[in-house]
Amino acid sequence: MRPSPSKRADPAFTSAEACKTSSSRSRGRSRAISDMPKRAEPAFTSAEVRETSSPRSRGRSRAISDMPKRSEPAFTSAEVRETSGSRSRGRSRAISNAPNKRQPYGKLLAASGILLAVVLVSALMTTFLQAPNLDALADATAVPSVEPTPSPEPTITPTPAVYAPFGAQYGYGGANLIPDTPTPNPATSVPTAAPTDTPAPTAVPTRTLKKNSTGEDVKKLQQALIDLGYLADAADGTFGANTQEAVTRFQAVNGLSADGLAGAKTQELLYSGNALSADQAPKPDFLILVNRQHKLGKNDAPTDLVTIENVLSADIVKVKYSGTKADRTATEALGQMLSAAIADGVSNFQISSAYRTYSEQQKLVDNSVAKYRKNNPDWSRDRCLSATYNTVAPAGTSEHQTGLAFDITVPGVSFTGTQQQKWLHAHCAEYGFIVRFTAEKQKLTGFVAESWHFRYVGQEAAAVITQNGWCLEEYVEKMGL
Repeated sequence: MRPSPSKRADPAFTSAEACKTSSSRSRGRSRAISDMPKRAEPAFTSAEVRETSSPRSRGRSRAISDMPKRSEPAFTSAEVRETSGSRSRGRSRAISNAPNKRQPYGKLLAASGILLAVVLVSALMTTFLQAPNLDALADATAVPSVEPTPSPEPTITPTPAVYAPFGAQYGYGGANLIPDTPTPNPATSVPTAAPTDTPAPTAVPTRTLKKNSTGEDVKKLQQALIDLGYLADAADGTFGANTQEAVTRFQAVNGLSADGLAGAKTQELLYSGNALSADQAPKPDFLILVNRQHKLGKNDAPTDLVTIENVLSADIVKVKYSGTKADRTATEALGQMLSAAIADGVSNFQISSAYRTYSEQQKLVDNSVAKYRKNNPDWSRDRCLSATYNTVAPAGTSEHQTGLAFDITVPGVSFTGTQQQKWLHAHCAEYGFIVRFTAEKQKLTGFVAESWHFRYVGQEAAAVITQNGWCLEEYVEKMGL
């Protein structure tokens, strides 16, 4: 029961002290408590504290209803403030001292919560702080070993017996019926081949041999040419005209540049033992067609060249340029023709040109172009080159590269209209020659008329061409060559 207000003692705090205590809530409860006077005697008795705390648990509505009319307040302002200050001193003390029936259940719930927290913390520590099982991890990450597959036992195939009777291999009749396999006789073994001697390397030549060279290396060169049938003279150690011809022929037959100079390639092939001999030289093709459409290569050369001066004497013909070469067969036919003309009283012949290499032909083209440019400064090089090709064949398109063509002239005189020209035109076919370029066949041959240009084709072909009035292009086409 709430005590009667009339019996209550005076409040322990004045109004000012209560205000100070209330305001201390905004400045911190610690400071408010420190300003409070010493509690020699409690402001409220135990019954009053329990009475004050009890209405809070039952609801304020009920406390207010039991209060008397406000003519006389149930509590003074000091009591109200004291009640409010009691909250700052901790609700736990008020509740612990109050006779509340729900207090045991609260303690039970608190204890249960603490126990549950301890269990959870222990479980977590056990889970996360437990030392890892290294053996288990190793077992989890280890590659499973594969049991090796046993190799099958090899099947032993019995060696068939020599002359064994039927069924003996199955045991019919006993093993004594199968004779032992004979052992090879060492005397009948295959002999081991004897090692082949390695040929000694070919010595590399130290210099290029040419006309007028002398020495032991020249003598060695001459002997090699004699052995292959290219040189008929003795090996005297002097590089003369005959040696030069032999070198030129050797080069032509073996596909080298036929310049008559015995350089490194020529000597290496000559001493290698793999060179073609003179007897293996291909036969000359006297009907070979060479023009702007049918060209020769840079290294194409006749296989049987000779120096004209060495075959024909100066009484028969004069050679304008010493050392001029031509095909042997054609040169011999030329000598027979000129000898017949001389017998008929026509002489004073000159060979202005015969065999020319590819590079020599190119020089003629370049010299002609330079001459046209000098005489016609306003001409372009293409125009000078076009004018040159009217009279000079481009390199590779000249018959002179075959060694079968001769430019026959009269020294110091224009050849056309001379008795020499007329006699040759009338009788050349009898000796296997034709006049290669005529005005009538210019469109077919591609060259302007050249009355001095004679081409050896052989007597049979020359007769047919002359009789039918053909050029060589027509003869090759009509004869299906």
